Amino acid sequence: MKNTLIKIVVSLLMLKLFLTSLTSLYDFALKQNCNRKASYVQQAKINADILIHGPCEPLWFIPPYILDKQTGLKTYNLALSHSDFADNYLHLYFYLKNNTPPKYLFLFVTPESMDRNYNTFNTYRFAEYLGDTTVNDVIKESDSVYYFWTKVPFMKYAYYSSKINFDVLQGLKHYFTHRTLPYFVDGYEPPLQIKWDNHLEKFIQLYPKGYNFKWDKLREKYLRKTIELAQRKGSKVFLFESPILKESLQYQPNREEIVRKITEIANKYNIIYKQFEYMKISESRENFMSAVNLNLNSSRIFTEELGKYIKNIEAK
Repeated sequence: MKNTLIKIVVSLLMLKLFLTSLTSLYDFALKQNCNRKASYVQQAKINADILIHGPCEPLWFIPPYILDKQTGLKTYNLALSHSDFADNYLHLYFYLKNNTPPKYLFLFVTPESMDRNYNTFNTYRFAEYLGDTTVNDVIKESDSVYYFWTKVPFMKYAYYSSKINFDVLQGLKHYFTHRTLPYFVDGYEPPLQIKWDNHLEKFIQLYPKGYNFKWDKLREKYLRKTIELAQRKGSKVFLFESPILKESLQYQPNREEIVRKITEIANKYNIIYKQFEYMKISESRENFMSAVNLNLNSSRIFTEELGKYIKNIEAK
């Protein structure tokens, strides 16, 4: 009986040692992966004048080279797919740890941004940085169940393993090949799909009377924290919304109410919430992949308009 108990204890200790070592390997590998923006911005000296931030919309349709050419300033696209403001906040936090604050931060905000049914906090993007007080606090608030299970050895990776394992292998490859640049060096990822894909029809089938956006207090909190972080560092913050397909607006009954609340937050921080709904590209589905996502051609048109707007700001 005693020998059996000793074997169990030794086996558990060996398992813990193995899992702890595996965790360290994953931590190391993910921090070497230049295609993970959280890793790249903490290693590279980007020092952009203009920082574009938000979810997939600006990620897919704001090419920095167009803004650079128009404004004479350096742009980096920090946006990430399907990210909420807590996700945006942590990536801005990482960026500012290693780079000078941008002159301008343009943060994408649309009524969808304030509703938890849209976008999300992608916890797996931050697993290797658990232990950082700021990261811990945000994860604990945004994904409390995950945070609880991270007390178990290696569970911070096993919990979202399907989202992590490929990036670990890629990180090791980058380390052994001495790669220091990501596939998308300026952060912009051009959309693969450039034609309308029936999103509005599917939306109408689900919500024939339209969809009322639900204002989420946690989204509001991290929107405010992102603004406050940038302003503390001396950046001039702009909230912005790209053109929305006009025919979709009738299916958003409380859109104006949400826009008003976003504008009130902007006013509180003495910043501008700039909407580009006046642009002609908003009138045709040919310019969209979905009601809020511009296609490749119209994204260039919008980015040029944004560049003009920034150039006018610079001229004042």
